[in-house]
Amino acid sequence: MKKIVLLICFTCFSIGAFAQHGSREKIKAFKIAYITEKLELTSEEAQLFWPIYNAYEETIRKLRSQERKLIKSIREASDTPTGLNDKEVEDTIDSFLEIEEQKSQSRKKLIINLKKTIPKKKILKLIKAEADFHKRMLARIKGRRKRH
Repeated sequence: MKKIVLLICFTCFSIGAFAQHGSREKIKAFKIAYITEKLELTSEEAQLFWPIYNAYEETIRKLRSQERKLIKSIREASDTPTGLNDKEVEDTIDSFLEIEEQKSQSRKKLIINLKKTIPKKKILKLIKAEADFHKRMLARIKGRRKRH
C-alpha cells in the first residue's frame, strides 16, 4: 500500500512540476496525495474511487467557472449607471441558485456512487480529508500573505 501511495505522490509531483498551470496542478497533486493517504485505499478501491472522484471534481470545476462568470457579470452590471433591471436581477438569482443546486446534486451523486465502491467509513474519511485539506490550503495562503 505504501508503495502505491509513494508512486501516486511521485507521479503527482512530477506532473505538477511540469504543468503549465503550475500552482493549480501542484495543489491538485497535493490533494490527490493527501486524499490517498487519508483514505488508505487499497489498489482495487483506488481503481474504482479515482474515476468517480475525478468526474465529480471536473463537474464542480465547470460549475465554479460558471459561478465566477456570473459574479463577473454582476460586477460589470453594477459598474454601469443603470445597473440591472428587475428581470435581470431575478434571472441572475435564478442562475446562481441553479448552480448551487447542481453542486449539491453532484456531491450527492458522488456519495451515492462511492457507497457502491468503497466502505462507508472511507466516505466519511473523504469528507473529513477534504475539509482538512481546504483548511490547510487556506492556512498556507494566509501564511504567504503575511510574509509579503
